[in-house]
Amino acid sequence: MWRLAVCALVLHAAAARADGPRVARSELRGGGDTGLVFFLPAAGKAGAVAVGAAHSFDRTRLAEVGELRFTARGAASPLALSRRYFASPGRAFHAPGASYRDDFLVFALEGPPSRVRLLEPTPEPPAPGASVVVVGPPAPTDPNERTLQGTVVSSAATAIEVDLAGRPDLRGWGGAPVLLAETDRVIGLLQAARPSGTATRASVGPIGGVTDAMAEPYEGGLGRLFATLAPVASAANAPDERRRAASGTLEGDLSPDATARRLDAALAHVAAPSVGPTHGVEVRIDLPEAEAIVTDAAGAFVAGSALARGAGNGRFDLVLAIDTSESASQPSGVDVDGDGELGAARSERDQRSTDSGDSVLAAEVAAAERVVDGLDPNRTRVGVVTFAGEALVERPADLYRPPVRRAALTREPLTADYRRVRSALYDLARSEPYGMTHMAAGIDLATLELLGLAGSVGTADPASTKLILFFTDGQPTLPYLASEPGNVGAVRAAAVRARRAGVRIHSFAIGPEALEGPIAAVDMAALSEGLFTPVPDPGRLSDFVEATAVADVADVAARNATSGEPAHAVRLHPDGSFEALVPLQVGKNVLEVRARSSRGDEASATRLVHYAPGSARTLVPAELLAKYNQLLQQRLIDLGAAQRERMRRELILEIDRERARALERAGAQRKELDLRAAGETDVEPR
Repeated sequence: MWRLAVCALVLHAAAARADGPRVARSELRGGGDTGLVFFLPAAGKAGAVAVGAAHSFDRTRLAEVGELRFTARGAASPLALSRRYFASPGRAFHAPGASYRDDFLVFALEGPPSRVRLLEPTPEPPAPGASVVVVGPPAPTDPNERTLQGTVVSSAATAIEVDLAGRPDLRGWGGAPVLLAETDRVIGLLQAARPSGTATRASVGPIGGVTDAMAEPYEGGLGRLFATLAPVASAANAPDERRRAASGTLEGDLSPDATARRLDAALAHVAAPSVGPTHGVEVRIDLPEAEAIVTDAAGAFVAGSALARGAGNGRFDLVLAIDTSESASQPSGVDVDGDGELGAARSERDQRSTDSGDSVLAAEVAAAERVVDGLDPNRTRVGVVTFAGEALVERPADLYRPPVRRAALTREPLTADYRRVRSALYDLARSEPYGMTHMAAGIDLATLELLGLAGSVGTADPASTKLILFFTDGQPTLPYLASEPGNVGAVRAAAVRARRAGVRIHSFAIGPEALEGPIAAVDMAALSEGLFTPVPDPGRLSDFVEATAVADVADVAARNATSGEPAHAVRLHPDGSFEALVPLQVGKNVLEVRARSSRGDEASATRLVHYAPGSARTLVPAELLAKYNQLLQQRLIDLGAAQRERMRRELILEIDRERARALERAGAQRKELDLRAAGETDVEPR
């Protein structure tokens, strides 16, 4: 007897449109088709789940893009969206130790599916001789679903064998539902097929594997983000192999000029969009749900996002561009790795840090890790690009503008799987800085990845808001060997390309060398309508990054509007996501969150909840548990809201003072270089 999930009986298939599609295609965020799915009833806010074959989906890609859209031919909008697994994912039938029964994925839906026909799982396996129908995708020239008639040959717990008449083309049918004839009752998922005389023998994964998994849903039906259950990086899906596939070489494209030419060609007929901040701000509260019963004595855990109007669809793609040139090996001045030993210069001639864990590179990585820790994988993808450069001087002509290799490298493509981002940063912190500083190459490669053009490693999302956080501790020394104006001009040209692509650069000039001549860092931000931040003390980079409102949201406050009490703790992150811990009183509570944009615009949102001590504990999504625990710790420490606010304001004032000084130096440097002069100061056309 197969065990049916209790949740699968909550909704009846009659609740869905009887004439709606029974199968749908899956489309990755940003484009690209993947597996076939069908829909079953399920408990929870979505009311249904989508089911497909595990072997039809690349779970690394799912974690990377973060979202699936289920579509049907002729439909003007998606039938449903998914960002989470409803229950524990199965395995491809060809995986070691797996069977056809294991080959499934169950997707939680972001809302009730529209215009679909819900199917129902059969309570028991079919008997041999039973008539079945396989429902497949429409043909290219016909909008109607295709069906194939078949007969059950054998039925077991791990596999069902079905004979289909003739030799149908079953490409793209993996995961198709197999129904008892003249019903909407599913016996399993089509997995494989092979010739059998004049017929086709199809192997079907019993639906019992799906219903068993659905009996134990994640977080009571909330599900878990694709990224939180992504496969561990392997030789096949690691960045090294993907770089090789994208560019034909392990180190990626060795020519920064080629990257610039790709961008110029792609943007030749694109009008420069305005990516600057716009008036107005919107606030969205994701947790708790409306009318939720809250039981925690510590308060209500409130999570959501604030978004400046005009900043796209609320989805962000963010590339961390990190300077790995030789100067990044110098000491940062603080004990970054916390080992109790402060790194210092090895000698007067050798300025490398005696403790590599306290280097400028270590400070850059620590700041990047802090950024990632605060982001929301449900709405922000992160990639990592490094830049440096080795000049190849082989002839006298190369002394002016030599060929350059290893100028920029994609360490991790855009992904919602932050574990992979942290792994890339971990490896980067243990690498040896090398070479010169090719800032233009770093900007161009980051832009290439954000656009998903040829040569990029990842997948683009045309609708996302695109950002680069650019960390550098020096001044550009490439692509020219002896032309500071030429190098600054190359950075400016790259920043203009980024702006034409709708990419905003937020630059951080770290340490005395970078601030001695900050014009490149200043101009890349100004030309792309981003924000320039000077960081005099490399060891404080993490604090400066966290205080920068890169999503045009300057502040978020929360309170209990019913009692008038302010939140115990509030945290705002660079992508505008926030969390708060709000005190409650027994009974009804109106929670209010107010946000202020960088331009001073304000907006608020409210959520009604009920505080009922002793009731069942409110569930928190897995990806937010760490942030919830951080708020609890902050509440226990309780530095006091006034003290925290004073510290934050003092830091912002300090940033403003340093920014003014750096802008003054950049102005003087601009006059000295006279970038508008003729000759080598001109940026050469590409």
